[in-house]
Amino acid sequence: MIKVSHDRKINNYWKLASVCKTDEDKINFFDLYPDAFELDSNQGEEFASAMSYFQKEWETDPYQYKEQHGDYPAEFKVYAFENVIMRGTAYSKHSGLYD
Repeated sequence: MIKVSHDRKINNYWKLASVCKTDEDKINFFDLYPDAFELDSNQGEEFASAMSYFQKEWETDPYQYKEQHGDYPAEFKVYAFENVIMRGTAYSKHSGLYD
């Protein structure tokens, strides 16, 4: 199997993310590309921060919530997309390339 470089993954995910305009698009991206949320230079620290937001906002452990409900709430998926992908450090070099 061919190993894709970190930079190539970021570029490919950014191309896909840049066309996500609606909340439904963002939710689908979250569901289809979970790896895209853990490519920052601090090995997923930005997604961990989003998970902390989840814990505060929903007043429950996000992993327990997912286990009990089978998935995260749509609002969280949109939040994670906006804050980890669109405003995150991993994709900051690519911002605006495909708008």
